[in-house]
Amino acid sequence: MPENNAPQVTETQNSTRPNNGDTLETWRINHEAVRGLGSYHKTLPHNEFGEVCPDSFEKLVAATFDMDGNKFPQVPAGKTQDCFELSACECGVGVMPPHPEVTAKLTNPRAGLSKDQLTPEPFRFTMPPAPSVFSPTTSAEMAEVYWMALLRDVSLAEFETDSDVAAAARDLTHRFTAENVSGDTAAMLRPGIDTPGFEGNFSGFTPANVFRLGLPGEEVGPMVSQFFNRDVAFGTQSISQQQRPYRAGKDYLTNFDDWLHAQNTGNGNDGRPYSSANESCESYYEGGEKTRYLSTMRDLARFVNKDALHQAYFNAALLMLSSNVKWTPGNPYGFAPVGTREAGFGTLGGPHILALVSEVATRALKIVWNQKWQVHLRLRPEAFGGLVHVKEFGNSSGTRRSYPIPVTFANTDLGQRIVTMNQASVGSPSLLLPMAFTPGSPTHPAYGAGHATVAGACVTVLKAYFKLLDDNLTPIPLCGDEEFSPLERATPYAQPRPFKAFETGVDEDGFGIRREISPDGLTIEGELNKLAMNVAMGRTMGGVHWRTDNTRSLVLGEAIAAQILAEITTDLVEQPEFIFRTFARDSAGAPKIVTIRNGEIHVNGMLKATPADPVISEL
Repeated sequence: MPENNAPQVTETQNSTRPNNGDTLETWRINHEAVRGLGSYHKTLPHNEFGEVCPDSFEKLVAATFDMDGNKFPQVPAGKTQDCFELSACECGVGVMPPHPEVTAKLTNPRAGLSKDQLTPEPFRFTMPPAPSVFSPTTSAEMAEVYWMALLRDVSLAEFETDSDVAAAARDLTHRFTAENVSGDTAAMLRPGIDTPGFEGNFSGFTPANVFRLGLPGEEVGPMVSQFFNRDVAFGTQSISQQQRPYRAGKDYLTNFDDWLHAQNTGNGNDGRPYSSANESCESYYEGGEKTRYLSTMRDLARFVNKDALHQAYFNAALLMLSSNVKWTPGNPYGFAPVGTREAGFGTLGGPHILALVSEVATRALKIVWNQKWQVHLRLRPEAFGGLVHVKEFGNSSGTRRSYPIPVTFANTDLGQRIVTMNQASVGSPSLLLPMAFTPGSPTHPAYGAGHATVAGACVTVLKAYFKLLDDNLTPIPLCGDEEFSPLERATPYAQPRPFKAFETGVDEDGFGIRREISPDGLTIEGELNKLAMNVAMGRTMGGVHWRTDNTRSLVLGEAIAAQILAEITTDLVEQPEFIFRTFARDSAGAPKIVTIRNGEIHVNGMLKATPADPVISEL
């Protein structure tokens, strides 16, 4: 047998890294000791309330440190049905035949036990503790996920004038303001990273920035990035960025029995897992095979449900390469004297950036998967919705449980909206979270977020490789700078023209609209930050992630990319230098300036990492 050279990660190593303690916590619920309420437990056996069976949960936690995989087959699986006939299908078109149900598999729980030649071992990285399940922060975050579910089908072009969006902004500003002054330091949201604003100063939500992250430049203009709303030149071919949308108003797991079945099996009421979500029936889609650019929050959720993970950033790299965006000044091939007779290619050229924007994704995934499985095991919003529902309305037999959720949802305007929305589809009061996907969430823990970590890493690579800042480190406009703003052309031989800016939305018949708008205030950096936000928060718009999953994972991905970039500065004979601005803002409200050269990472002029000590989890 070949020797296993993977690092032997242990529970002792895990205990040195911060987590919120929920995995080890025992709560007294209706005079009973209950474990696992704040932890991931989907696909395990559950009782009639959706609480995980204790023995199964203990076996899952023990298996997460199993290097050989021998313990995972011993983790019990939730009960499945013998046969599915898709009785819930409304159209009968393209329906899979009856089939036996199989419990969904856990997603890659040992990936974080791996090592990698391009980054330090995953267990050397840290993330702040996730907010605990019964903290005020989690309830505030749940309110945001509820509002997203309510507003999934609002046209993004009408967001700033929609009265319900305005109500969401007011409600969330109140909830998040209260949370920002919470005495629970470990659970507090950090303005400038977790919410709009800057260190110590939460700026609040408006219809123009609600459901965004507040990254530099990301708050300007339409919600959807300009890198998402045009087709992409891919060699001699063209990539259309339109997609066929999921049907408006069609949500899932709002019936308690369907929800409980998903917790036990990881499947929807069609017996199919997350990897096959929304694929068993044509009624899940808008009719007439309509396609459109991303125009609603449901559209964003659909994209991140089926994307190739690094897809958005690969497309953005293609767009920047084809639109004459300049290399960073630290790339010698763009400037004299080297650039007068040499051009980059396999190093510091097109093939290099296209490979790198994909390559960093797998490194980011290993590291964040270690956080998911070996450190945090955070529950998903879908599971928290079950706690809210059972506390307020009870299980399928009406029996309630006294979970210590610090706020009441049922008697609020938000709660009543959710109840009304769910009652229209299931016929009884429900505070279960309306999910955009048939099986709900995927079969891995929430914190950190894979999509957001990859977004942070990939967008950071793009920001480092291309010239996005002028000589004063001010972001370059998306349109208007004759020398540095991107150009596009209709055909290979056409005269280049400045980028146009668009907003997207839907008309009353569900058809997509894309109309030209003023590009004032839009920058290349801001639209790349917006691309990261779109993908990260698109997951929350589908109901599968919390805001803090996304925000902390973005900065983790940024730090991972910085370390890989530092290695590149020592590997290449050209000895490039990379300069970019961080996602997070400092106490003065400005993003930090990162400079990478000679294997060293400097942040605002201070040395943060060297080749001898490269590990950095946040810039």
